Amino acid sequence: MPKVDKYREPEELSEKLSGLKKGHVRALGVDLGNNCGVAYCDFDPNKPIDWDKIQMVGGQLDLKVAPYETGPLRHIRLKHFLYVLSPSIIGFEDVKNTPSEAMYGGKKLGIIVARIANAAELLGGLKITLTTWAEENGVPASSWAISEIKKWATGKGNAGKPAMIKAANKKFRVELDPENFQTTGTDNIADAMHACAMTVETYAKGLK
Repeated sequence: MPKVDKYREPEELSEKLSGLKKGHVRALGVDLGNNCGVAYCDFDPNKPIDWDKIQMVGGQLDLKVAPYETGPLRHIRLKHFLYVLSPSIIGFEDVKNTPSEAMYGGKKLGIIVARIANAAELLGGLKITLTTWAEENGVPASSWAISEIKKWATGKGNAGKPAMIKAANKKFRVELDPENFQTTGTDNIADAMHACAMTVETYAKGLK
């Protein structure tokens, strides 16, 4: 499996980006989080959407803060990444924090609540940063429920992460690892790809 690109600074990503061709639209899919899954593709809105011809590019943005950095820095970094990517349209997973069963086992209620609150605060803050940037820059942004993305990608609204990764590999001709996603974060990239594709197809339908 190929190495998954993870970008800590916007300048790293900028060096990899190619310019947008005349008449094309850049769509961006985002799976918000500290290890933020992103995927983008450039397409001609005047041509039929054919995923065998459109190149989907995925990676991760490292939005974690270092010990001597402040929390707001992750939001500043996200905004800088958005400026670098300069999308025409955005689709993002409207993720809700769902505690795992492991979080409950033998732990006190206060610890569980604290963890849930921290995760909800992080995701909610990133969502506000993303949508505010989109609004300020006149970029349409659509949110997709997790179940919507799963059903669109696999036909099942409760599909597991390996199934989502395999569906992305098949549809977008990529080679994301469906087994070690807990350490590689390929599930975040797959979700971002599906969110991006859903946004592209919805956008294209609106032009007809």
